[in-house]
Amino acid sequence: MMNTVKSLLVAALLLVSSCGREPLANQPGFPQTPGNPTNTPGYYDPGQGNTYVPAPDTHGYQPELPSQGNTYAVMRNVFLRMDPELGVLVKNLEGQLVPKRSGDPVIFDDVRSFVTKVARAEIIIDDKNITHLKNNYTFNFPDSPIKEVNVEFLPGRLRMSGKLKQVIWVPFSMEGQISPTPDGKLKLVPDEIRTAGIPVTSLLKFIGLTTSKLISVSAERGLSFSGNDVILDPELLFPPPKMQGRVVAVEVSQGQMRIVFNSGNRVPQRQMPDPGAANFMHVYGGQLLVMNELHRGSEMQMVDMKPSNAFEFYMGQYREHLKAGYVKVANDKGSLITLMPDYKDLGSTKIWDGYPGGEPTLRPYQSSTAGAFYPAFNANSTPR
Repeated sequence: MMNTVKSLLVAALLLVSSCGREPLANQPGFPQTPGNPTNTPGYYDPGQGNTYVPAPDTHGYQPELPSQGNTYAVMRNVFLRMDPELGVLVKNLEGQLVPKRSGDPVIFDDVRSFVTKVARAEIIIDDKNITHLKNNYTFNFPDSPIKEVNVEFLPGRLRMSGKLKQVIWVPFSMEGQISPTPDGKLKLVPDEIRTAGIPVTSLLKFIGLTTSKLISVSAERGLSFSGNDVILDPELLFPPPKMQGRVVAVEVSQGQMRIVFNSGNRVPQRQMPDPGAANFMHVYGGQLLVMNELHRGSEMQMVDMKPSNAFEFYMGQYREHLKAGYVKVANDKGSLITLMPDYKDLGSTKIWDGYPGGEPTLRPYQSSTAGAFYPAFNANSTPR
């Protein structure tokens, strides 16, 4: 008898929820990740987006030599992009850049080739960016149980809404408080679950259903369920460049969430080439491969051209940042200061001011030396 009552309640819940539902959304586009740089239609595959399979002769690969030392990174006021539409504001960060393959330098050309082990950091993400993350990465796979996700940050609370597939697409929302877990992840404990605007938390409890029984998502996407609680793993949530760290605090305010990481350790401290820079990424130590240049005992400080707001930096297109800015050698050790424009300003920055003769006509890159590149002269003439 009780099973019959439960079945009727579930059926009634689904019928009420389906009223006025919208047609299925179009298949989302595959995000612009290293595995799919042309953004061809499809789904996000964390394996494709994160797997690093280097060529045996990758420039700088020296497995037979002892370690060349560790490479560290410090960031201040950097809006770090993972794709053209997704980013987080890194207020402060200290960490170690660790190649996935022993013997490799840190290779900026492939953001899948290394991970950032965060010692301590303060990171902020807003409504728009986390909503993009959920729709284009977390739930962007065949037969996803959730679609059309919208995430809102409210003072002290998080609200997630969308459509849940239970035979039919059911509008749902859940809201609650979010806090760190003992193992350094994030946990959302919903105290309000609604479908079609109707509170169903008590009903679900009565019929013995939980969110974990209704929704199945692979843990490699950084989201899992325990009963009705939602567990978020920052290490797996985002596409490359990956960050590994322990969350110790979280604060939710209107429109944004602030996350604090702390491993209890610090990275070795070093004075920057430009100590007065407001917004920057400072990389030092070990070996660094940048634009086919291998730097040993590396030091490069990427500095914001417009320090009035955060440095908007897209690691996947760091070459475009470099080409649109310029490089200064700071000392005899080869420390570099690279002045870079924000990502949104790429293509509009004037960098040839002061260059002799103005902006030159640049030739395309050529690997062959065939052809005449220099003015002809008569080698048999008598020197004056």
